Amino acid sequence: MPKQLQEFAHPSYLAIQEEYLMLRDCFNGSKAIKDAGERYLPKLSGQEPGDYENYKLRALFFPITSKTVGTLLGFATTKDPDLKYDAQLKPYFTDDVGSYQFTEYYIKCLQEVILMGRIGTLIDAPVTGAAMPILVTYDAEHIINWSVFEDGTLDWVLLRETILVPHATQRFQITPKTQYRWCGLRGGLYTVETLDEDLQITSSMTPLFRGRPIDYIPFVCTGTTGVHMQVDRPPMLDIATINISHYLTSADLEWGRHFVGLPTPVIIGADSTTKLKIGGTTAWVLPNEGSNAKYLEFLGQGLGSLENALQEKIGLMASMSARLVDSSTKGSEAAETVRLRYVSETASLKQLVSSVQTGLGTTYSMVSNMMGVTIPSIGLNKDFLITRMEAGILRELFNAYFNGAIDKDTLVYNLKRSEYLDPTIEDENQLPGILTPEQIAALKKPATPQPR
Repeated sequence: MPKQLQEFAHPSYLAIQEEYLMLRDCFNGSKAIKDAGERYLPKLSGQEPGDYENYKLRALFFPITSKTVGTLLGFATTKDPDLKYDAQLKPYFTDDVGSYQFTEYYIKCLQEVILMGRIGTLIDAPVTGAAMPILVTYDAEHIINWSVFEDGTLDWVLLRETILVPHATQRFQITPKTQYRWCGLRGGLYTVETLDEDLQITSSMTPLFRGRPIDYIPFVCTGTTGVHMQVDRPPMLDIATINISHYLTSADLEWGRHFVGLPTPVIIGADSTTKLKIGGTTAWVLPNEGSNAKYLEFLGQGLGSLENALQEKIGLMASMSARLVDSSTKGSEAAETVRLRYVSETASLKQLVSSVQTGLGTTYSMVSNMMGVTIPSIGLNKDFLITRMEAGILRELFNAYFNGAIDKDTLVYNLKRSEYLDPTIEDENQLPGILTPEQIAALKKPATPQPR
């Protein structure tokens, strides 16, 4: 019987594992949430299984958690990273060395830190000592336990892995299996042990890098505020929590609409055993003078509170970086107002990007030391607000240039800043559509009269 996490996981991990599961399910979307059943949507009192499935089916799960992560990730990756590296490290940044190519790797790190507040990277030794080290990432929910020394350096870490085991006789049958990897120091040297679900050691080795062992653990854990093993609060936790609450309210609202949305015919005075058909070609003959027929329709405000609750929760999510569902955003909104909307969320995003940059720097520093090459320089984009000028401001800018109030360098700087021109262009004299002072002077000269 596999051991339970409570028996060997870190207390900080156990305290947040439920939140990790909710965050991942919210990010994965409606199917993951609904597959979890009563974890997020409890049955109503006395509800039969069939009714519960209909109740769950009608509920709307709006994917705002994943949309928010995608929006913030888009802000952070509008510009390419500034990279400087040794020629021997080129395969990490331009090719695939058996793990992540840099672009894929750094976007993965950004996504996980924005969503979960944590990601780990193990610099793994290749099978052959001469090959380049391999980067392997571990999501927050797979960093199970750890220990650090008083100075904060890592003593050991326990990581959960899923491997695919082929069937002994069925060619195409593959079974996923959980195992654990313990990375720590034995006799002062980096050692790796593989353990099964019962935490029994199945293999042990001392990895070699360029034919030599190392005296530290090549594992980098990046959080929201830097590189450390402590568990940081996930940035998306509040949004995901309201996302689930919105899902619950949606379920109740749609269930209520299901029952009251269709009018119910009521016949007063008719025998209950009489079969009556509804339709424009059918006539009813009521039995006595006091008989009556009408439709029973829902006219009250009973569902109004649920509808209002949905809007309130959308507003709460919008206030916490979920702008994509904020119905108050209008296309005619002033550019500066839109810019101010992003100030608070991008300020927090800048901290997350700085943290990921530190994690990337630490990771590639270890790789460089293992390979005996110069440590690369990695700079991620932190300028998220694209202050695109409105047409009126742009027109005034050109008027100022044409009238000599500003020089060409000032014009070009502002056009690059607002991304009307490619910021990477260096030869400004070759910019299309930008006139030289001589050309402007020629345009201002009065036209020479032509003989008739």
